[in-house]
Amino acid sequence: MANTSHAFDPGKCDPLAAFDGRKESTATDSGITVNSLKDADEALSFLENHPHSAQIGEEGLAILEDPVRLKRLIRKIDFTIAPLLAAVYFLQFLDKTTLSYTAVMGIRTDTHLKGQDYSNLSMLFYIGFLAAEFPTQFLAQRISRLGLYLGINIMIWGLILAFHAACTSFAGLSVVRTLLGVFESCVAPILVLIIAMWYKKEEQGRRVSWFYVCNSLTQIFGGSVAYGVSHVNGRFATWRIFYIAIGVLTMLVGLFVAIFLPDSPVKARRFTDAEKVAALLRVKGNQSGTQNAHLKKAQVLETFKDIRIWLVCLATLLSSIPNGGISNFQSILLTTFGYTSQQALIYNTPTGAIGAICVLLIGYLSDKWHDRSLVMLIAVIPTILGAGLMIGLDPDGIPKNKPGLLAASFLTGTFGAAFMLLLAWNASNIAGHSKKVTANALTLVAFCLGNILGTQTFQDKEAPGYRSGKISIIATLAALCLVVIILRLYNDKLNRRNASALAGMDESERERLREKTAFADRTDRGNVFFEYTH
Repeated sequence: MANTSHAFDPGKCDPLAAFDGRKESTATDSGITVNSLKDADEALSFLENHPHSAQIGEEGLAILEDPVRLKRLIRKIDFTIAPLLAAVYFLQFLDKTTLSYTAVMGIRTDTHLKGQDYSNLSMLFYIGFLAAEFPTQFLAQRISRLGLYLGINIMIWGLILAFHAACTSFAGLSVVRTLLGVFESCVAPILVLIIAMWYKKEEQGRRVSWFYVCNSLTQIFGGSVAYGVSHVNGRFATWRIFYIAIGVLTMLVGLFVAIFLPDSPVKARRFTDAEKVAALLRVKGNQSGTQNAHLKKAQVLETFKDIRIWLVCLATLLSSIPNGGISNFQSILLTTFGYTSQQALIYNTPTGAIGAICVLLIGYLSDKWHDRSLVMLIAVIPTILGAGLMIGLDPDGIPKNKPGLLAASFLTGTFGAAFMLLLAWNASNIAGHSKKVTANALTLVAFCLGNILGTQTFQDKEAPGYRSGKISIIATLAALCLVVIILRLYNDKLNRRNASALAGMDESERERLREKTAFADRTDRGNVFFEYTH
């Protein structure tokens, strides 16, 4: 059956009029008018300027009305987008955590690291990440070639990763770790923008999980490769071989991304014009548009005034403090439980498997239940339990139960799904391209700050127990649960406000205005048709 919210009217002179927020407005809808195509979304420019707009509109609608063709389109989108996003996120997480693997492969001895040097190197990655986050996001918006921009950054950081192999001191590692953070900083916000422009809200949680699961898969891959490399005997240090191999792999993936990742539905070369229209109409109900290269100061200011954005940032900060500690100290913690360095590398892999299962399950449930906050709590609680067990079974660095501590370590693999859901929340709950870019940058700034703090919660003077680091995991994740509940209640309040504003409006007038706001590049707070995901 046809979905009338997508409909074109072939009898009209301008079959795309429903999308145009620039059309003459009444007093009722004066707040949604845009002044030019520059002011509107990229999708509107494509739909209005196409020489055969009526024809491709009808063809695009025909795709949506045919279940077989629609399923084929979604599958084409998935195979075009998902593998590349997964590969990018896989390498991004692997590359920044290589330090954790090489920590038990001899890098600390060969580069003469002492005291807090290792923690500081972990921190410097996030310092570079933090410094570059806003510049890289606004540059990406201005360039509007997301695939090319992302691919170039990946190739550069792959080269920097390979340069780690040449380092012989803390100073050298400091430089490459900081630069690695600079060029990796563009990844997560760009991936969120891509997911938001290609997928409906009820599809986004699962799709975000498809690339975020690679955080966990890297633990399996990285731990296994590092374990294998650690058995190599030769004149060249095994940790140096590890860096070169992963760096070359990263550069190759970056090249593929630059060539094959579409910048947006409008610019997707593998898609016909009718498929592009169908892809745009599919996500029209999101009321969040696709892309706009024009930086709008009003949207940037609104982002900083929106308390909901700051709650997401606080939640991100709280979820990232444990990440900064666990991701960099996981292998070291296993050695404190009484396992050898090589055993620590291979025992990292079950944690990754548990994390992967959790991320995919949480992503699926968040879409199925249309609920991000509840499933986020489900992901966080096992990690709180695991940290508590690590304190109870290993007080002051004297392990009481090696298998129990190993099991507790495995439980810490579940909390990563929380940040994945926060990314999905941003994809679903923010509209207006400049606002999305700014909000994503703020979220990643909070991510950096949390990880910086996390690397410092594990103090060398507290080795081998690292009691403060374990306590910080419990405290921050418990606080995260409270913030998530507050954010859910606030989103519910905004939905009730929008429903109240629409209650007295005539049905035909409501649908007409809904169509006009779809690609007008309005923010969520300036659009009464926007519905926030819990």
